[in-house]
Amino acid sequence: MKLSQYQLISTLFDYPRDGYRESMQRVADGLRADYPSASVELEKLLGLLPTDIYKIQELYTKSFEVQAITSLEIGYVLYGDDYTRGEVLANLSAEHKAVGNECGGELADHLANVLRLVPKIKDREILFDLMRLMVAPAVENMMKEYTPSSMKQKEKLYKKQYKTLIIPSTPLGIYLHLFKALYTLLDSDFELITENKPFEDVSFFGFLKNELEVEEGKKSSNSCSMKFDTNGMPVRSCGV
Repeated sequence: MKLSQYQLISTLFDYPRDGYRESMQRVADGLRADYPSASVELEKLLGLLPTDIYKIQELYTKSFEVQAITSLEIGYVLYGDDYTRGEVLANLSAEHKAVGNECGGELADHLANVLRLVPKIKDREILFDLMRLMVAPAVENMMKEYTPSSMKQKEKLYKKQYKTLIIPSTPLGIYLHLFKALYTLLDSDFELITENKPFEDVSFFGFLKNELEVEEGKKSSNSCSMKFDTNGMPVRSCGV
């Protein structure tokens, strides 16, 4: 399985620097042949993204950092401050260290770092468990934060808690296209099936299977057509 596309798209989840728009165009071009739907989502994002790098940075900060729509740290998205987040960080840190994957100034569970880890994981079972049990559910949860009702609730809460809000010049929500592009890759490459293995599976990812509250019996995305609803959430139409 070719996995270089995850290294490619990971750069778009890093804090934007000069050349960010150009990088996004390169990623869109690189995905076009094998993942045309993902490429279309990135092209849509490019059409909405400011041209000024400072405005892009402002938008990124509001989306993922200060008064954020969502966090990019998948362990936090899945578990909040629960002790399981510590287990996630410890185990991901070990995986990063084992393959020499540098995390820079971000934590081990930052989405960009995890995506860069993907092509370096040699154990196929660990890779599939990571993607199906952590990355895909976390990305889906991140996408949920961009629904109109969720964004409205966050804005209401922030207005109560803060006297001053960071108001970006570009409408919030456009980064949903980036998450949709990534989710399209995940849906195409991995069998996003929820299945409970026996309790005897005492591996870290076996532990996660018992921790995550997910729908049972979900069919493989390979037998379903994946689309996005009006809120941008993934939906599948599966054959009987």
